[in-house]
Amino acid sequence: MKSESFFSTHFLFVLDHQTLDILDVNEAAVQFYGYSRDELCAKNMWDLGEKKNRTSLIPATDEDSVRDKIWIQKKKSGETVYIQFTSQMFNYNGRVAKLATAHDVTHLVQRQEQNIDAFPQVQLYKGEQPLAEIIWDHEKRVQKWSDKAEELFGWSRADVFEDPHFFDHFIYAKDLERAYEIIDENEQAQKRSFNVEGRVETKSGAIRLCEWHNTLVYDQTGSLTAVYSLVQDISDRKESEYLFKALSEESLVGVYLIQDGVFKYVNPRFAQIFNTTKERIEHEAGPIDFTHPEDKGLVAENLKARLDGKEDSIQYNFRCLTSDNQTIHVKVFGTRIEYLGRPAIAGTLLDITNNKLAFERYQSSVESFENLFDSISDAIYIQDKNRTFLKVNEAATQLNGYSRDFLIGETPDVLTAPGKTDPQKRKAHFKKALNGKTQKFEQWGKRKNGEVFPEQVILNPATYFGEDVVIAICRDLSDRHKIEGKIKATEERFKQLFQNSPFGIGMMNKHQEIQMVNKAFEDIFGYREEEVIGVNIDRIIIPEGKEKSALKLTKNNYEGETFSVTTTRKRKDGSLIEVLVSGVPITIKGRLNAFFGIYMDITERKEAEEKIKESLREKEVLLAEIHHRVKNNLAVITGLLELQQYNSDSEEAKSILKESQLRINSIALIHEKLYQNENLSQISIDVYLKELTDIILSSIRTDQKNVSISIESEPIFLTVNQAIPCGLILNELVTNSYKHAFKGKNDGEIIITLQRDGDKLLLVFEDNGAGMPDDFGFENPTTLGLTLIKTLARQLQGTCTFGEEGRGMHFALEFELAE
Repeated sequence: MKSESFFSTHFLFVLDHQTLDILDVNEAAVQFYGYSRDELCAKNMWDLGEKKNRTSLIPATDEDSVRDKIWIQKKKSGETVYIQFTSQMFNYNGRVAKLATAHDVTHLVQRQEQNIDAFPQVQLYKGEQPLAEIIWDHEKRVQKWSDKAEELFGWSRADVFEDPHFFDHFIYAKDLERAYEIIDENEQAQKRSFNVEGRVETKSGAIRLCEWHNTLVYDQTGSLTAVYSLVQDISDRKESEYLFKALSEESLVGVYLIQDGVFKYVNPRFAQIFNTTKERIEHEAGPIDFTHPEDKGLVAENLKARLDGKEDSIQYNFRCLTSDNQTIHVKVFGTRIEYLGRPAIAGTLLDITNNKLAFERYQSSVESFENLFDSISDAIYIQDKNRTFLKVNEAATQLNGYSRDFLIGETPDVLTAPGKTDPQKRKAHFKKALNGKTQKFEQWGKRKNGEVFPEQVILNPATYFGEDVVIAICRDLSDRHKIEGKIKATEERFKQLFQNSPFGIGMMNKHQEIQMVNKAFEDIFGYREEEVIGVNIDRIIIPEGKEKSALKLTKNNYEGETFSVTTTRKRKDGSLIEVLVSGVPITIKGRLNAFFGIYMDITERKEAEEKIKESLREKEVLLAEIHHRVKNNLAVITGLLELQQYNSDSEEAKSILKESQLRINSIALIHEKLYQNENLSQISIDVYLKELTDIILSSIRTDQKNVSISIESEPIFLTVNQAIPCGLILNELVTNSYKHAFKGKNDGEIIITLQRDGDKLLLVFEDNGAGMPDDFGFENPTTLGLTLIKTLARQLQGTCTFGEEGRGMHFALEFELAE
């Protein structure tokens, strides 16, 4: 669609035929005069100024026989302008009106031009008018056929005046009967005007869709005497509207138009990316409103660079915030255009959050030589077989100005100067290095701030975690080169959404034959456009066994349905790729015209997900084995202590060894629970405490005492770093109560309670024994058990207290749960 038209660059007025009241104006007139549309529509043309003969302002030439009128008018600002009008009659909302075009001739008046031909005359501007003027008599014979009519439709005046049945030849055959009916219906209703869309046939046989503005003229008896028609060819506009709607409204990419700091237009996908609606964005919000606070400076700088003309187009990544305050990563492409006569930015936006997260997870799952890697002064990049950066060192970020987060997942194309390096040669160097041959060459790099600099590049073949990679070493050669100026940013303009989409797009006719494909389609499937034009798309990209499912999707398209599925497709070389494919039917006037197939290659995303899953599975197996071995080793230690206990004659030593066994068992039980659980980092503390107390009682219980333990707890999960101190504390409390609290008693009761309050856990231990001794002092403990409890509570960063409530001992411990 054109960014400018006659209606956006000329000052147009709709005037009452008799009074010259202003009925309507276009945006260009509003901008020129400085009044709002409502202010102008409340005025008469005479309110803006007076009309004088042209020669009173500009001397006429000898050949000049025309005495045109010039209006002397004032803008809202008070500035005086000289305006000459050309006009033609047409019907406006059922009344006869003038469509007047204002021509600013101020500069001619001020310079006292002598050449009268420089002034716009009616006959000079008729060829520029978009409306053809036709007058028919009551028998549908042509009485007037304007130059614009001849230009638009090819029929000469001789053709139309000499053919009494021209109306029947001019109106498209399938619309002819309805055309007669419409005229008869309006005549019978005595309507003065009507507007309609209809098709006509040009002299060359082409069918064009037109917009008709008709005025009916009647005699005193009410009989129709003539029809005055203003006709505009809208075929190209309609076709552009259908194509733009099919591409933009159904696109998987966000499409936007920015002017005056706000979004003038966004497509549904753009609103979906930010989890909001088009109505809340268009004319309400601007790009800065959605930008992450840390990236607002970058976005504002790039917007200004394009609007100021420093950058015609640009592509870059940054972070945004959705309407629910979620951070997402986006890639945008924007181009400076003229919209309604003023600068604007049009472009596309793609959500790349999943791609960023995939690379971050992959990178965090491996260990490498970080310190050595970052200590090297030369910039180093590790690239996979697709030229994608897997890792870069600190020197690379200093050399180019980009952060590591930006570079990971990109290719060397973002670091090279467009137009000064040959991308095919770069790819050839890379391919040779990947095949085992070291490459050394010079090229022009480009920093984040736009500075272009010479650099030396060495490509070495290597392996990285079992995968073939290329290690690129880059060195700034600025000192060896004299840079005479900065090269301008890329001058590639945003021509059409189809070609600049990051998704592969193919347009097919009703027979599934390819009509055109974009660059992304060529990259995904390996075909050049000239190889596939006219070929049935299912024949070249549908793999064996997928024919029926593809046919079903095609049938949905034929029925006017849009689909989006994840499936497998075939490349030119026979390899299979995972793609997200969408089918968009194009219907014009209710009839299926063509299809769009939209493809996104998700092979790398699938591979990255599988690698992450495999790495996690390996780590889980290893961690479970570690917990199992730790538990077994602790069991060996417990056995050794038990042997020592049997061989000791000292009751005090036996008691100490027994207590040590219980402490070690409480730790071993933690590791046993961990390797038995699916979650290797947390255990359910309520289940653990039940088994722990059973083990303690079975180890220290005698026939003389019957002590019951009850545990009141909801399911609460603790990390190993918190579960072990809790287990040891409870081990000390239970054994202490059993040994000292129930002296002289045959029965006893212990109650353990765990309660969660938000992020905190409260552990309460109570018994109905003898209570605390008179000389008890927790602040300065004298026993190993109390010292352990105090030390373990400090390790949990918690607070604990001892006391008596009624009878017996009361202990409370509170600490924050770890995430």
